[in-house]
Amino acid sequence: MCAEKATSVSSGSQGEERESWGNRVEFLLSCVGYAVGLGNVWRFPYICYKSGGGAFLIPFTFFLLVAGIPLFFLELSLGQYGRSGPITVWRCAPLFTGIGYCMCLVCFVVSLYYNVIISWCVFYLYHSFTLQPLPWASCHNPWNTDSCVLHTSPPMPVSCRDPLSNSTSAGCNVTKHPKSAAEEFYYNNVLGISAGIEQWGSFQPHLVLCLLLAWVLVYAVLYKGIQSLGKVSYFTAVFPYFLLSALLVMALTLPGSWDGILFYIRPEWGRLLEPAVWKDAAGQVFFSFGISWGCLIAFSSYNNVHNNCLRDAVIVSCLDWLTSLFAGFVIFAVLGFMAHQQGTAISEAVSEGPGLAFMAYPTIVTKLPLPQLWSALFFAMLVILGCDTQFAIVESVVTGLSDRFPSVLRRHKSLTTLALCCVWFVLGLTMCTSGGLFILVLLDTYAAGVNLLIVGIAELLVMSWAYGGTRLSEDIEFMIGRPVSRLWPTMWAFVTPFALAFVLVVSLLDYSRPSVAGQVFPIWADCIGWSLVLISTSLIPITALVNIIQSQDTSTSLAENIKFLLKPDETWGPTERREKKIFVEDKLDHYV
Repeated sequence: MCAEKATSVSSGSQGEERESWGNRVEFLLSCVGYAVGLGNVWRFPYICYKSGGGAFLIPFTFFLLVAGIPLFFLELSLGQYGRSGPITVWRCAPLFTGIGYCMCLVCFVVSLYYNVIISWCVFYLYHSFTLQPLPWASCHNPWNTDSCVLHTSPPMPVSCRDPLSNSTSAGCNVTKHPKSAAEEFYYNNVLGISAGIEQWGSFQPHLVLCLLLAWVLVYAVLYKGIQSLGKVSYFTAVFPYFLLSALLVMALTLPGSWDGILFYIRPEWGRLLEPAVWKDAAGQVFFSFGISWGCLIAFSSYNNVHNNCLRDAVIVSCLDWLTSLFAGFVIFAVLGFMAHQQGTAISEAVSEGPGLAFMAYPTIVTKLPLPQLWSALFFAMLVILGCDTQFAIVESVVTGLSDRFPSVLRRHKSLTTLALCCVWFVLGLTMCTSGGLFILVLLDTYAAGVNLLIVGIAELLVMSWAYGGTRLSEDIEFMIGRPVSRLWPTMWAFVTPFALAFVLVVSLLDYSRPSVAGQVFPIWADCIGWSLVLISTSLIPITALVNIIQSQDTSTSLAENIKFLLKPDETWGPTERREKKIFVEDKLDHYV
C-alpha cells in the first residue's frame, strides 16, 4: 500500500527511453559553458571590487573547497544516477520533492532577469556595428552631462570643453564628481535610469526589442534540446577564452593598469573580519558554480550512467575558479586605467553595481585599434557567455516540469519551451522600464541568495542522513567503477552543511537593504524581496506535508508513512541496478 502511494506522489519517473548527450565532451563543455558565464565576467569582479579586492579571493577559495566542489559533485551524481530532472530526482526521498520545486522556482526567477542582462549586451553589440566612433567614446551626445570625462586631468564639464582644442573656457569650474563616457552611456542612454524603484517610468523601446531577440535566440537553440546545445558548446565554451586573453594583453599596455592588478591581488587582511565578505564569497560560489539551482542535476540526467562524474566535477569546478580569477585580472587592469584617467583611487573609479562590465570593458575597447571590431567581438562574447548559462537555466525548468508531468509536457517539449519563453518575456518587460535596474537588483539580491543556502543545506542533510552517505557512496561506486574516498561523505554530512549554516546565520545578522546608485530600497520593496525568499523555501515543508497527507490511510500510522517516504521509491535508480538488487534479494530469501 505504501509503495503504491509513494509511486503516485513521485510521478514523472522515466517510463521511456531518455535522450542523451552525443558524447562526454559535449556534456563537459555544456557544463563549462553553464558555469562560466556572466557570473565570472560581470558578478565576480563586481563582488571582488566591492569586498576590497584581493582579500575576497581567500574566502572565495575557501568556500570553493568546502562547499562548491562537494555540492557540484553531489548534484552531478544525483542527476546521473536518478536519470531525472530536479523535481523527480527526489524519488530518492519522496518526502522532500519540495527541494526540486524550490530549485525550479529559483531558476524561473533568475532566468527572468538574466536574459535582461543579455539584452543589454545585445544592445551594445548593435551599437558596435557602426563606421562612426563608438557612442560611449564621446562626451558630446544628448545623454551626456557636465560630469562626463574622457582623457583630461582634472576632468572638465562638457559645457567647458572646446571640442577642437580640448581646452578649458574661461570662467568654468571643473567637476568634482567625474563620470566616464561609458558610465553615462550605460545609465543615461541604455537604461534611462529613474530616481528610484517607485518610479518605473516608461518602457525603453530598444530594450524591449533586444529582450525579444534574446528570447528568440534562447528558444532557437533549445528547440532541439540538448542535442543542438551540445554541438553549440564546442564554440561557445572555448571562444571567450581567446578574446579575454587578447583583452588582458591590451589592457596591460594602458597606464595605471598594473595599479589595478596590485589592488586585485593584494589582500586587505582587515576585510576578512567583516562577515559581509564571507557572505558574498559563499553567494558568489553558489551563483558562479550554479549549485543548488537544479541545472547540474538536469544536465547530468542525460549522461550515461557509468560516466565518471567525479572527474567532471573537479574539471569544471577548477576551470570555473580559474576563469573567475582570470576575468578579474582583465577587469582590474581596466579599473586601474580608469582610476589613472580620472585621477581618483581605484576603489572610487567606478560606482558599484551590476553595470561594472558595461562601463569598464567598453572603456578599454575604445583604446584598441579598430574599436568597432573589438567591441563587436567583446559583446558577442558576453552574449555567448550569457546565453550558455541561460540555456542551462531554461533547460533545467523545462526538464524538471517535463519529467514531473511526462504525459502532458514531455510529449510537447518544444511547445512547453516556447510557452515558458513567452511568459518570461512578458514578465521581463518590467525591467525594460526606467526603473528596471532597481527591479533587477531586487530580484538578484533575493532570488539567488539566502534561499540557495537553505536549499544547499537541505540537499546535503537529505542525501547524507535520510538517503544515507553509505548508500550514496555505493551508488557512485556503481557509476564510476571504483570506491570513492571517505572524505566526500564526511564533507556532505558535516563540513559543508556546517559551513553553509554559518554563512546563513551571518547573512541574516549582517543583512542590510540593497541599494542602487546610492538609493536605498524602501521597506515595501524589501518586504517583496523577503516574500520571494519565503515562498521559494516554504515549498519544501509544504510539499512534504502534502505528500504525507496523500500517502496517509487508516492502515498505517503517521510515523510509518513518514519513515516510508524517506526511503527511495521502487522506480529510483538505473534499471540495471534495480534488477541486480532484486536478484540479490531474491537469492537471499531463497537461501534463508
